Amino acid sequence: MATARSRVLTSCAVVVCALVIATPASAQVRIVQTNSGSTGNVHLIDPATNRVVGEVTGVPVNHGAAAAPDGSRLYVSSEAEQTLHVVDGTTLKTVARVPLSGRPNNISISRDGARVYVGIVSAPGAVDVVDTRSMTRVKSIATKGGIHNTYVTPDGRYVIAGSIAGKLMTVIDQRTEEPVWR
Repeated sequence: MATARSRVLTSCAVVVCALVIATPASAQVRIVQTNSGSTGNVHLIDPATNRVVGEVTGVPVNHGAAAAPDGSRLYVSSEAEQTLHVVDGTTLKTVARVPLSGRPNNISISRDGARVYVGIVSAPGAVDVVDTRSMTRVKSIATKGGIHNTYVTPDGRYVIAGSIAGKLMTVIDQRTEEPVWR
């Protein structure tokens, strides 16, 4: 019989691996499914037909995914390379690899698409901030342990960084990119 903790962990793993994106230009909705146990591919799935309609290749041990608000880019974390892959939303080819401060897990993107927040699970833990215009890591926000998940609140004011294993959460003011609560 599954424990409450294992049910929560399973639920979290399913939720964070699938990301729905809608691209205004094409009015298409896609589910972006990472496949960390694969040979480095990420599938784009049409939820209307439940069929794979696109594939990003070459992102070894991929973990987290986020899409630009306009669908022009996808961002995928690679645990093996400790990088963030920047993928063209049309060609599905990697156009840049941004070095990170440690082994990444899940990621989120600001509402305006200007920043990607990457949970760094390697000790001592952090949230790396990637500027999407320059495609560079511009900051690492220290946390009190490894981070698995990052979420931007619906109002865009905060980035929530959490660790299931470490039982910790850090709330970051998105405007200042400083922790306001741990």
